Amino acid sequence: MPSADLFFDINAKLEEQKRSSNQVDLNFSLSITTKPNIVKYSTAGIVTLEGTPTDIKKKLEANPKTKIPQILFTVYQHVFNSIYILASILNTPYPPPDLLHPMAEKIQILPVTPKSEAETEQTAPSQPAAQPELNAATQPSGTSNNAQQASPST
Repeated sequence: MPSADLFFDINAKLEEQKRSSNQVDLNFSLSITTKPNIVKYSTAGIVTLEGTPTDIKKKLEANPKTKIPQILFTVYQHVFNSIYILASILNTPYPPPDLLHPMAEKIQILPVTPKSEAETEQTAPSQPAAQPELNAATQPSGTSNNAQQASPST
């Protein structure tokens, strides 16, 4: 493991697939890479939001500070557990559990840019995530990029 500071980049995508009066199905994909380039974690799945239209709308609204939809915070918390276990098995660095909840001085919002997926030394296989049911909100279809500094654990 490198002893220098380690950064994590996260690319996320949410796409609405189906909507009814009290339910929204969203496809999501997350790709988390390290800088320097040590490991890449990728996952995709479906999240189902159930609740009143108002509750669903709140969950899909972007946080004003980070511009990240609230549902993405919840999805990341579920995905993080699998990444942590996989990283422990592979003996690779894992992102912090609060990667999407960083302190203001630690976050850098980057513009959306396409990235090559062939830049990794070690790639974790894509794993479908569970379909959590949450009382939440409506509407995204966007991508956000965030970087947070962390120190590697040994």
